[in-house]
Amino acid sequence: MLPTAKLPAELQHLFATAFSKRIQNKDNPNEVLYHYTSLTSLMGMVESRKIWMSKADFLNDSSEMVYFSEILKKSVSHLKDADSAEAWHHYIRKFEDCMNGFLNDIDEDGLEVYVFSLSHNKDSLALWYNYAQGDGYNIGFEAEDLVGKGEKILKTINGIHGYVLYQEEEQEEFLKDSLRDAYELSNRQEKQESDIVFEEYFNILLAACATFFKNPAFKSEEEYRLAAVIRKESRVNVEFRARHGIIIPFIAVELGDILPICHVTIGPKNNIDVAKKGVDYYLKSKGYNLDKVKVSKSIAALRY
Repeated sequence: MLPTAKLPAELQHLFATAFSKRIQNKDNPNEVLYHYTSLTSLMGMVESRKIWMSKADFLNDSSEMVYFSEILKKSVSHLKDADSAEAWHHYIRKFEDCMNGFLNDIDEDGLEVYVFSLSHNKDSLALWYNYAQGDGYNIGFEAEDLVGKGEKILKTINGIHGYVLYQEEEQEEFLKDSLRDAYELSNRQEKQESDIVFEEYFNILLAACATFFKNPAFKSEEEYRLAAVIRKESRVNVEFRARHGIIIPFIAVELGDILPICHVTIGPKNNIDVAKKGVDYYLKSKGYNLDKVKVSKSIAALRY
């Protein structure tokens, strides 16, 4: 959960409740969550015992920031018409000011979002080609272990995790309900104090929306993500890797032990006979128990 220490207890509870209901605990994560990636990245994470969280605007679906901006502006337009009270319009203007500043920070790299993307879909042709070029691998993680360990670590880097929202109506409802409930509290605050407190609330809400709002076109990905929202002044070690001819910034997050891997799937274009044997031998040499880690070939190739 994003840090809310600067917020009054009532606002902390309000945000946590809305986020839990709409995003984090929409359902319990499946027993296994899958991360599609290249062989180089798989080996890099296994070697380092860290997950690699990539800068969001360098991913294939980097258009999500554009989509997020459009949804925000559309929602604000609807919110302005929701109530004629001057106090409400003052409140929405303050949110709009924060929104514009937030979007500018993203444009100017004053605020960066890093994500580790997972899916419930264990063998998707679309995901193979979007994230692993068909000949990569996907890593099946024990969801409870990954999310549990990740949650503890992410607290130190403005971390947040949950399900991506794809439906526009669902996205607008989360934003509208979060703002309306907080507005009811704002009426009990002194105006100057209220503006300061709610600016912090708005920024936390915007960070959650930026991380978990995605174009409906990507719904088939069924994404669950671990994310970190990093301000430019924060001290994080940004590393770089090559992917499909471009340089990707990422941060490596240590989970404190070998990764909670339970399954590795070899991509549908990889027809090399010894591919499975190589993965088995490699994982065993790195301390993984092959009685607990299944290695298999994708069956997506059967659908060509």
